[in-house]
Amino acid sequence: MSSDQEKLSKKNKKIICIGAVIATLLIIYLGTAFYFRNRFLPNTWIGDVYCTGRSTRAVAYDLKEKIVIPDIRISWADDGFEDSYIRPEDIAYSYNLTSSVVKAVESQNIFSWPACLFTKQNLQLDPVINFNTDLLRSRFFQLERVRTETAETPEYSIRFDHETGYYVYDNHSGRLDAEKALQALSDALAGGKLSLTLDSSFYYDAPYTAEENASIKEWNELSSFLTTDLVYDMGAEKIAFDSTVMSFLIVSERNGDPVKDEDGSYIIDDDAVAAWIDDLCEAYNTYGLDREFVSSTGKTVIIPATYSDYGTELNHDAELRYLTNYLHSEEAWDKVPDDHIPQYNVEATVRGLNDIGDTFVEVDLSDQYLYYYKNGELIVETDIVSGDIPKGWTTPRGVFSINGKYTDQYLYGKDYIDFVSYWMPYFRGYGLHDSDWRDEWGGDIYTYDGSHGCINMDKDPARNIFENIEIGTPVVVYDY
Repeated sequence: MSSDQEKLSKKNKKIICIGAVIATLLIIYLGTAFYFRNRFLPNTWIGDVYCTGRSTRAVAYDLKEKIVIPDIRISWADDGFEDSYIRPEDIAYSYNLTSSVVKAVESQNIFSWPACLFTKQNLQLDPVINFNTDLLRSRFFQLERVRTETAETPEYSIRFDHETGYYVYDNHSGRLDAEKALQALSDALAGGKLSLTLDSSFYYDAPYTAEENASIKEWNELSSFLTTDLVYDMGAEKIAFDSTVMSFLIVSERNGDPVKDEDGSYIIDDDAVAAWIDDLCEAYNTYGLDREFVSSTGKTVIIPATYSDYGTELNHDAELRYLTNYLHSEEAWDKVPDDHIPQYNVEATVRGLNDIGDTFVEVDLSDQYLYYYKNGELIVETDIVSGDIPKGWTTPRGVFSINGKYTDQYLYGKDYIDFVSYWMPYFRGYGLHDSDWRDEWGGDIYTYDGSHGCINMDKDPARNIFENIEIGTPVVVYDY
């Protein structure tokens, strides 16, 4: 064989080999492409489901297993209602990805499989969503917020409450447009959203009828009459004569409807005014009455009025005259504030429902112990010795007040004369003082070596009380 023939033979072999390689690669390329005809291409994911080389049935099954459909949530824009929920099974809600998986495979370019080896694909599928609209409507109208709305027709009315008086019931504003909300919910579900927030556009204000407009005019007149300029200044409490008070001081029908006179004016009920003054006195009067007191140890004790000379007693007749005349005058509505401090027959140091206040001396005869509070803070606590009971020198129980402060005093009695450094009388000849002639206090000393009725204590606590206390400070003496 000549050299030319040999060269030609080698060239032909080379061509044949290259052709064979190309043919082989083509067969592999086309065969692989054909393999992916009904399967997902390499490096393909749907969410966290690996799909490469898998059939549509297998992928659809895995996706179905991973799908968890939460309850459908509806958030209301108006206050007072928490989010509402509808269970998917209650409306036959289904979330199907099978057809979407098939479409995803069919839309693949199977001949692009080599490029997929180097690029990850995460497919987003559109599910096929189904639900029963009739069941959705039924379940939606069973929700508390919707039931409340559909059960109440628009109403404007003047009502009377036996605790708070006259008020207006008006449910015209902020009404839910239930049909609009239902349509929005249906659209959201069809779009794959399982929650809906209803903003203000889903609410409307219902119009008033002619009768309701007349009621609005009447309420404007009534509420103006029920709002006076008077405030009863009771010390710790201020009682405004607004609708919560005035509602009960006008003449009304049995059903609570207010009555007008021939001139079209509301009428003050003088009997109700008298009853109000009675109630005021009952609430605030303590003078000459037994009273409850919560001790420092937490016990509730009854303090007898027998010896008590401290307390509050309103001047009933003067207050009845004042309030009756005031409410029958134009002064009550002249827009000038009237702060009224009532007249008293007996006035305590502190005005208010608690006329002992937070500054007082507390003497516990049962435990032979004394507490002194100033502005709510415990300043002094100490053992004491009270009256010698076996000898008839008892210490009076009651509520009193400090009526003097003296230093270096001699206390005289029928058979004694004692010098004290700090003397604070609070009732007749009884008072608080130091007692240097004693070495100990507290316990049962009062049963065999008690005082003549005064409250004995050591000098240090007596001095501390003396330096901090003011004349008029209440003194509460009790036992249990």
